[in-house]
Amino acid sequence: MNMDWVAFRSKFPALNKYTYLNTAGGGPISDRAASAGRAYYDEAEQRADTAWNDWLHRSDKVREQVASLVGGEASQVSFLQNSSLGLNVIARSFEQPTNVVALDKEFPSCTTPWMRAGHRVRFIETPPDGSFDPNDLRRALRPSDQVFVLSSVQFATGFRSNLEQLGSVCENAGVHFVVDATQSICSYELDMVRDHINGLVFSGYKWATAGYGIAVMCLKGELAERQPPLVGWRSADAPYLLENDRLNLSTSGIGHEMGHPTFPGIFTLGAALSLFDEFGVENVSARIDRLCEKLRDRLRDGGFRIVSSLEPGTTSGITLIAVEESDEWAEALQRRNVWVSSRRGSLRISVHAYNNENDLEHLIEAMQEIRSEESSLREP
Repeated sequence: MNMDWVAFRSKFPALNKYTYLNTAGGGPISDRAASAGRAYYDEAEQRADTAWNDWLHRSDKVREQVASLVGGEASQVSFLQNSSLGLNVIARSFEQPTNVVALDKEFPSCTTPWMRAGHRVRFIETPPDGSFDPNDLRRALRPSDQVFVLSSVQFATGFRSNLEQLGSVCENAGVHFVVDATQSICSYELDMVRDHINGLVFSGYKWATAGYGIAVMCLKGELAERQPPLVGWRSADAPYLLENDRLNLSTSGIGHEMGHPTFPGIFTLGAALSLFDEFGVENVSARIDRLCEKLRDRLRDGGFRIVSSLEPGTTSGITLIAVEESDEWAEALQRRNVWVSSRRGSLRISVHAYNNENDLEHLIEAMQEIRSEESSLREP
């Protein structure tokens, strides 16, 4: 199917101003998503709280969108402020100290909530490119382990895990599989049932292009049956009874939201997801892979060293390049209106489906210019 990627790109006005290759840091918002957020404030201005029931109904429609995207159940979708809160909720749903396994290069929000909740976190060492496969997990797991927590795509290396295979290892070992999909949602397909995921979180401000202040948590199986460890008035089975002297708690996704919904973020997320639904995540993935293949070819031709894994099935929209003084390189690129990130001594370039080949060429030209300037400064 021929997709109109020019039309897709046109939905993101910021791309008219910047060569933006930093989605892994934070993605732009589409005009459609921004309009949905503004519409809430316009309604609140004109209707006050008379729109409450309408907003709740529209929020439930977005729950259904999210459930369809991730292969979960709408009743178990929670809307939270960020994925860190979701991971804290999941960590604190384990009442007894638990053995948790994570990768050594994992993002802090995947590991520190477990530590703060009193659990024991053990790290699995991975090579510099972050590569990790089901056999590695099978060898690392111990009979006493209860949780494996993982980012679907690693922020510092761009390594993309095979969730289905890792989830199968966890299921066979009786280990809960908890996944943070912030660096892959809407760019690569995910299915909680197929991938044996028990707990899923993701923030909306990166690849989902929904901006800050909205995240999703979705639980399945035994994790979904637990009462919320953090509560508020909407955590009750019958919240409008406003009982303050008892705990009749709901195990639905809404029970984890505690208080008033984050309406602006929910509606922005729903509008953002509708764009990916129209184009298809599988088509988005294919475009990202094609653009990244061209990018990596150009980088190699230009003599730049790629440190991300290049094994088929493990690449993502994130490519890491080894450069000395990566912070200075990132700043020099920004002065040329090219936006990337510096991460752990490398340049992190992140490509989404709204990027194009001109973006890649601008990046390569800017990098060659910076390298040429560095060489001239080193000459005696």
